[in-house]
Amino acid sequence: MKTKTEGSRGWGRAGQIGTVIVVGVAVMLWTTAVSASAQSGENNGLEQRVEALEQQQQTAADKLAITQQLADYGLLFNGDGPHGPDRAKWGEQMFTGDGSFLAFDANLNVDTPKNFPNIKDEIASAIAGQPAVWPNTANPNGSMHYVFNPVFESLTATTAVTDSQSMIVNAVKGTSKVNTIKIAVYHDTWRKTNGVWKKVVSTWYELD
Repeated sequence: MKTKTEGSRGWGRAGQIGTVIVVGVAVMLWTTAVSASAQSGENNGLEQRVEALEQQQQTAADKLAITQQLADYGLLFNGDGPHGPDRAKWGEQMFTGDGSFLAFDANLNVDTPKNFPNIKDEIASAIAGQPAVWPNTANPNGSMHYVFNPVFESLTATTAVTDSQSMIVNAVKGTSKVNTIKIAVYHDTWRKTNGVWKKVVSTWYELD
């Protein structure tokens, strides 16, 4: 039979053990919570980095797509050599069709013959003037639009504004004789529709 003192000691040891167990459980819970919080923070940081990388990749892809369109601009309008111009495709591929084409000469005067309030009219005019047979042996001259890489003034997921230097050369076929050279800048507003970048409004400034 235990004495009162022995019983008190037993209860004391049991209390100590209970306290240790409670403290141990508390420490485990705290450690688990801290670990979960840290893991959550790491996951959020990783998601943010992945999202930023995906955004950078999409921006690069959009810039490349617009640059490609500007390269095709001259090839479709003037011809790529063996096939000649395809201005119907030029109009369909380059423009949304609901904007305008505006032209200014070197003195910043409106170049009326080159202005089209509705760009569909410009497309129709370009198609009407396209040679029925290629090469066009009846014309001793040939021309080409050289559009250089654009400067991006703004770019979002669906819209863009660019400035592009350009040079339009008209020369005598088969010779080194140049008739005219025009230096100009295109200011273009773009819209991405069904995954394709097209010009909405194109403003052309001839330079000295």
